[in-house]
Amino acid sequence: MAFAGKVYVHDRDENFEGFVATLGLAQEIVQKLSNSKPKYKLEKNGDTYTATTFTDSYNKVVSFKLNEEFDEKVLGGRDAKTTFSLNGNTLTQVQKFNEGTVTTKREFFNDKMIVTINRTGWDGTATRYFKV
Repeated sequence: MAFAGKVYVHDRDENFEGFVATLGLAQEIVQKLSNSKPKYKLEKNGDTYTATTFTDSYNKVVSFKLNEEFDEKVLGGRDAKTTFSLNGNTLTQVQKFNEGTVTTKREFFNDKMIVTINRTGWDGTATRYFKV
């Protein structure tokens, strides 16, 4: 896991605003998400992983064990049943909501991370690019 502990800094997006617009969130949250330029760090301690997403205005820390579902509170006050899995250098997060499922794949490289996001009920794919 050469990518563990590295800080990945947001670089650019493709179709992320389109994805956010499909979530049915309040306009202020939509704007906050669309304008966010987060940093991301994944750490491993034994069999527990900690994913930290942070910006100047908020931090979100999620600790998990691979392939174990847990309850997650997400932006907008929604509850999700979340599971993470790891296959090589790709960390997949599946969040199940009453309204459907969001799947986020984070593919780690030595100098970058590429995040693809899909959801049920939406034909598009959002891509976020990060640099080390």
